[in-house]
Amino acid sequence: MNYGELKTAVLDDAHRPDLTGQVARFIRECEGMIRRELRAFVQTGTLGESDRVAGGVYTLPPYLLELRAITPADEDADALEQVSLLTVRRYTGVSPLQYAMRGDTIEIRGTPATDAEFDLEYLGHPAPLADDTDENDLLTDHEAIYTQGALFYLYGHTQDLELANSALEIWTDAVNKLNEQIGRKLGGASVSPAYNFGTGGSY
Repeated sequence: MNYGELKTAVLDDAHRPDLTGQVARFIRECEGMIRRELRAFVQTGTLGESDRVAGGVYTLPPYLLELRAITPADEDADALEQVSLLTVRRYTGVSPLQYAMRGDTIEIRGTPATDAEFDLEYLGHPAPLADDTDENDLLTDHEAIYTQGALFYLYGHTQDLELANSALEIWTDAVNKLNEQIGRKLGGASVSPAYNFGTGGSY
């Protein structure tokens, strides 16, 4: 499913084609709720020349919360060691062996060769959907988190609190189960509290 198909699905499920102009806002609000309540989502990516700022400094993917591993791509090499910024700048070797985090960038030493690539495994959230062809693994694997979250906001807009609470219950159950799965994978579950639409909870 992509963003365009998601918008169609939300309107079809609600039987509200008249809300075509508002559905993008409902999905955007759902994405905010995902970023607040979903612990994180295990993702993979690649750093390449287009991400390089200068030297060994690269821009990290947006919405990255924790970098778990970075490994030179297409090489039989171990993952790079994370060190402090001071330590990484003392490294004088040629082969990339160490890295340090610098906010939304990463500094790798030794300085990678031109067109070098690195495989990433990280925890984070998908970037917001923008174009109708946009898709991501969370939407593909856990469609209900997007559809039910958007329906929650749609029904809040139409002031149908019963349907809003029903959508929220489904959404909360899906997010809690995914949080538990991620917690087990990372060695300790952490489940976010549920929203409560009917008693003034945030939406």
